[in-house]
Amino acid sequence: MVRKTNVTATRAIDGLTPMESFLNEAFPGQDNKPDLSGERICGSQVTIHIPQERRLRSHKFGPRGETGIYLCMEGSQIYTCWVPSRRKGHQIVRSANVKFYEKVGEKELLTETEHDVEPEIRKNGAPISSRPQSVTEQTKTPSPQRSEVINLQHAEVHNPQHGQTTTSMTSAMLPDLRKEVITEPKTMTEALQGPQREHWLRAIHSELRSLLTKGTWRMLDRNQAHNRPLTVKWVFKVKKNEDGNLDKFKARLVVRGFEQQFGFDYNQTFASVAKAATWRILLTVAACLDWEIEQMDVSTAFLEGDLEEEVFIEMPEGLVEYFDQHPEDRPAGFSTEKICKLIKSLYGLKQAPRQWQKKLKEALESLGFRQVTSDTAVYHNPTTGVIIITYVDDFLIMGSNKEAIQGYKARLGEIFIMTDLGPASHFLGDAYFTRILKKFGLEDCRPVKTPMERNSLSTLQPRDNGDSASPEEREDYSSKTGSLIYMSNPSPAHSRLIKRGLRYLQQTRDHGLVLGGVKKDPGSAWNITAWADSDWKGDTVTGRSTFGWLVQLEGSTVSWRAKRHETVALSTTEAEYTALSQCARELAWTRNLFSELLLPLHMPIPLNGDNQGSLKLCRNPELHQRTKHIPLTEHHIREEVEAGNIDVQYVSTHEQVADGLTKPLNAVSHGQFLEAIRVSACPIEEAGRIIWSTEVHDDSVP
Repeated sequence: MVRKTNVTATRAIDGLTPMESFLNEAFPGQDNKPDLSGERICGSQVTIHIPQERRLRSHKFGPRGETGIYLCMEGSQIYTCWVPSRRKGHQIVRSANVKFYEKVGEKELLTETEHDVEPEIRKNGAPISSRPQSVTEQTKTPSPQRSEVINLQHAEVHNPQHGQTTTSMTSAMLPDLRKEVITEPKTMTEALQGPQREHWLRAIHSELRSLLTKGTWRMLDRNQAHNRPLTVKWVFKVKKNEDGNLDKFKARLVVRGFEQQFGFDYNQTFASVAKAATWRILLTVAACLDWEIEQMDVSTAFLEGDLEEEVFIEMPEGLVEYFDQHPEDRPAGFSTEKICKLIKSLYGLKQAPRQWQKKLKEALESLGFRQVTSDTAVYHNPTTGVIIITYVDDFLIMGSNKEAIQGYKARLGEIFIMTDLGPASHFLGDAYFTRILKKFGLEDCRPVKTPMERNSLSTLQPRDNGDSASPEEREDYSSKTGSLIYMSNPSPAHSRLIKRGLRYLQQTRDHGLVLGGVKKDPGSAWNITAWADSDWKGDTVTGRSTFGWLVQLEGSTVSWRAKRHETVALSTTEAEYTALSQCARELAWTRNLFSELLLPLHMPIPLNGDNQGSLKLCRNPELHQRTKHIPLTEHHIREEVEAGNIDVQYVSTHEQVADGLTKPLNAVSHGQFLEAIRVSACPIEEAGRIIWSTEVHDDSVP
């Protein structure tokens, strides 16, 4: 405020600012007017960037900014803001990375801070806009040049946390909201002051009892800590059953992992999950051999890992009150001044997934399983032939020996707290497409039969004859692309492309990838067929080509890739040769996986291409003058061909299945492409689920 006073003109000194008056005396004859280019209007709405280390690791699509109110400036680059959605004592934020929304008509909130936020509910149940209303919007004639000033007492505050419903600071509306929806509290204070206090209190005590029973920590005096104790927080979730009805209230104690320091309280953090190609291959194998497939889930998996580093945490909030109600659990010598040394992992720790994976490996190896090198999230028992696919805390257990599977399930239930989900029906969730369409209001849009029009814009062009996207269009585009490649300055043509992609999802939301369909005898060799293709200079701006390949197991598509070439190909032969080489790497990995799982393959594996020059180059180092510049790594395919692992074969362009991965197709050709890769419609309630068939199909049908 001192700075604002110094740069504000006053009649006491003839309309000059105090700073200007002072500088005129010190430096007469110069232009001493203060620089106001960095000044902002107090009360403006802002979005404050959330640093990477403060984002929740489990929420990949979580918010990257939080909404607040601008208060004042500190120095020349630091902005002080008020973030009402934070807990008390942490609402004042200082940051240099702030976006302001001052002008009338400018969008108030970044799309990425709003996603997954539900609209508020009026008393009559009708949804209202989640867009905040400012005081100036209620006036009759707002000035187009004035910034919107917020009445802090009645401003609507958007919660930037992932998955939370929007709340209002208007106290009169809170009781009505609580009657209709159960709001997940952000802090313990909010949980214990709300209408569901008793439910949340029981959930907190249940979590503390579980942690104490597991021996998660040991109490120490504060001076015994070798590292700075980390703070913890409570995360509250309302669990619902499959019908969407309330199941239970869940409270979880989470460490603020962003406070950890590498080399002090954590080192390695990598933990693998099963590759999508792996479980598609194994599901195809299971379908063709009519294997049993069972599913299990580990409860509180990350709490099972044993820590290797010394990690200390502050005493969890609510622990003292828990001991007051349950004195039998209070350890000897307990004091409120003590801290906790972690023995077991806690959610939020950077190394928690890795330590869980180590614990799981030890348990499965004790049962006779061997970790598969080709995919370390897969375990195979060579004696019984049972295979376990792991994806964090989700298991798929498959094999022909039903008794062995049930025995392993029982043994795992003795080692960990497991939930037996019975025969597998779905894996890793579903309904993602529906959520995306609903998020952008396209659930009722007109569907299209192809994801992209032929000859449409498909590369980044900073300017399209001056036709640049507006700020609102850029924000909308970045939100829709999500984890895809975000173009910092797309043209309106890019927005049309991404919208068409969403309309294509509407058309194919009930489509699924069919795996299996060929009956196999145990011990018989498996047939793998691969396809690789590339266009040439399809990107008219950079001159780069796009290659694509796919691998099919007994007619079921199990892996694929489409990617822009990293360099400019000087000929169609070079472009196609690179595509074949890239596919050969995938085939080498697939061959290794089958070898480790003791599944025989028909060799060599046919790899189909539609360019004679590239096929000749795979067999012999021909065309030296035109191909001598190709990187040595691409010649890996020659060794595979010479070793008898791959047999490159010619197919016509019309028979090239991978053609659909390199360029947009018309509706007829695209339909043939879907048929060739065995993507077909299935009942909407089954979309995204594991579906397999052991009925023999006609191999003459692609």
